[in-house]
Amino acid sequence: MNRIYKETKGQKELVLLRKLDIKHCAGCLHCETHKKCSISDDMQKFYEKLPKANLIVIGTPNYFDNVPGLLKDFIDRTNPLYDTGKLKSKKLIAIVTGGGKIKNSKRVADQALRYFSEGYGLKTIGKYYFQALHRDEIKKNPKALKLIDQISKKINLL
Repeated sequence: MNRIYKETKGQKELVLLRKLDIKHCAGCLHCETHKKCSISDDMQKFYEKLPKANLIVIGTPNYFDNVPGLLKDFIDRTNPLYDTGKLKSKKLIAIVTGGGKIKNSKRVADQALRYFSEGYGLKTIGKYYFQALHRDEIKKNPKALKLIDQISKKINLL
């Protein structure tokens, strides 16, 4: 697969949610009393990984001015970490790409991702937006490639 992202230094892990089995939140509230989700799937890995991370980068497409369902499932399923303080003050970078106007992608970061960030006490250190409907569009956009380079440099400085 041909990737656009620049090389980053240090211990990093790229996680593609589309390659994982993350089920919908069942709304059972088991996590409220047990601080553990009752659903057995790939989300279980994140309950240990997220509290250990210094930086969380969420890259997402803009689907109808919102995050796609898979990212929403991920966000909903982080509930066992809510009110634990385990994510407080961790850094967050939001990257949103959409085929429409940039202002629509800004809305995704300023709403859904902001609510996630504020709910956990994350410190958003960057929000970036790209306009592209197809994967190859960014490769042909010098401004986008320059911004990707800046994001990589920022990550490397952390």
